[in-house]
Amino acid sequence: MPDRVPIPVVPLAGVKKRLIRGKFLHRPTRFAAVVALPSGEEVWAHLSNPGRLTGVLSPGCEVLLDGPFPPPRQMTHSMLAAKTGRVWVGTHTIYANRIFPTLLAAGLFPEFERGPLAAEVPHGRSRFDFRIGDRFVEVKSVTLAADGRGAFPDAVSERASKHAGELAKLARKGTPASIAFVAQRADVESIGPADDIDPEFGRALRRAARAGVTVVACVLELTPDGARTARRVPVLL
Repeated sequence: MPDRVPIPVVPLAGVKKRLIRGKFLHRPTRFAAVVALPSGEEVWAHLSNPGRLTGVLSPGCEVLLDGPFPPPRQMTHSMLAAKTGRVWVGTHTIYANRIFPTLLAAGLFPEFERGPLAAEVPHGRSRFDFRIGDRFVEVKSVTLAADGRGAFPDAVSERASKHAGELAKLARKGTPASIAFVAQRADVESIGPADDIDPEFGRALRRAARAGVTVVACVLELTPDGARTARRVPVLL
């Protein structure tokens, strides 16, 4: 597989073809950011990523916004990406899920069988991001990185640990199961669990891998238009 695989562009958002650039000021709540527009106006932008976004959001960094959205929506904009150095980092968690079918079609995950693709699939008391044929797949968006190593999560995530445990149960019963890490930043050469932040997830991920869950990872090379290329990177457990 080549280092970089061209993929059809999946736009970061659909409200405007050209997103609005602004400067991040501060994050008053978990799901909100205050951003200064080029005009000097300050707006509130919805931030869908519940994590800390450590090393991504810093005062004055350039960000990409979608919007404005009309009432009755309270926040007029949505933040979709932030620039760290020369790299754009996707801050919209759902983008990893939106682009997953494109990555699959481009051959980024040859380990997965060909078959019908379904999203948001219920199974027992659980709901998984995708099912490919008989295989259940959870997609995890990665934004945290240091020295070329991506890590997940960037805040304690009981939900992620639960998913890993549920997939392990399926794998032990013979049902194909996978976790796919999608790094929304180009400066990543490997991905692994953030044991210093959420040791329980690290343990759950390793148990899942031992149980037969396939753990894979790829990196998106993000632009303001969306990801144009992607590449596989190793998972370091």
